[in-house]
Amino acid sequence: MIALPGVQDLLLSMDGLAWAIVTSMDRGQFQARTAAAGIPLPEVVVTAEDVTEGKPDPSGYLLAASRLGVDPAACVVVEDAPAGIAAGHAAGATVLAVATSHAASALTAADLVVPDLTAVRAERGALRVRSST
Repeated sequence: MIALPGVQDLLLSMDGLAWAIVTSMDRGQFQARTAAAGIPLPEVVVTAEDVTEGKPDPSGYLLAASRLGVDPAACVVVEDAPAGIAAGHAAGATVLAVATSHAASALTAADLVVPDLTAVRAERGALRVRSST
């Protein structure tokens, strides 16, 4: 198991910024996969056991924002599936979709779609996406 392209660099660019992971995986599967991929964990992780409804219900994202102490409208959700995009929007967040598990054409409900995270960096108050042109 390896991290998807751009994940490690994006996480390094998060230096000091609050972030969370919201996943439909159970905690055991999540811990195994992130450990195998070498992905550092944020202070806030929301797994399937933490919510009663899965995506497209927004409760996972709302819980993460609450635990971070931030307004969901100030959050950027990174998603790879239509149900997650719907959940992010229902929570009031901006949604960046990555076309890693679904075709970009299935992710058009997102605010922005990128092939992967290689061109994405975090800056205080914003995510920056380098243009490929």
